[in-house]
Amino acid sequence: MKQYNRKSIRLKGHDYTSVGRYFVTIVIRNRLHLFGKVIDEKMILNKFGEIAAKEWQQTINLRDNVSLGAFMIMPDHIHFVIHIEEQRIQKEYTAEELERRAGAVAGKHMNKPGSLGAVVRGYKGAVTRQVLSIISENQNNESTLKNSELMDIYNQLRAEKTIWVRNYNEAIIRTQRHYDNVTRYINDNPKKWDENLKQKLDLD
Repeated sequence: MKQYNRKSIRLKGHDYTSVGRYFVTIVIRNRLHLFGKVIDEKMILNKFGEIAAKEWQQTINLRDNVSLGAFMIMPDHIHFVIHIEEQRIQKEYTAEELERRAGAVAGKHMNKPGSLGAVVRGYKGAVTRQVLSIISENQNNESTLKNSELMDIYNQLRAEKTIWVRNYNEAIIRTQRHYDNVTRYINDNPKKWDENLKQKLDLD
């Protein structure tokens, strides 16, 4: 299933507000094991992992044009399938409005309302705010963290503005067979964790 870990480029010409199913992977900066551990082929969430899980469930409460498929939090990344069930009508903006809103000429990098990019950006932002808030609250109270395995992670993230790498990996799911394969791959991720770690060590 290595094809699902490839570097993804948005498909030129594809409208990511359109109805469809998408397989998305988002990754933690520096591959920090922020969300917990895999023990006996099961993912055990820590408090940050619980935040990530809660916010993902909130997605369907915040966005009524989507439904959720398979979802798996791993120590340093998250896989999920999202279904865009209804295409949102997009407001027409002038070139000046687009440039102002997006901070880029002609608004090329603006996430359209109801799009896949808007969903991912909103989710990443919500998790980032809560995680960094907890880190900020504890930065002057290191005595409470000395015995914590998260101490190194706290130190590395204190000065950061986001916990995620830029962008995300994505694949458009076009067939039921592809959907079933992706779902199986996501659900089996914890079982493959030790195997993947060994492969990384072999490459180092």
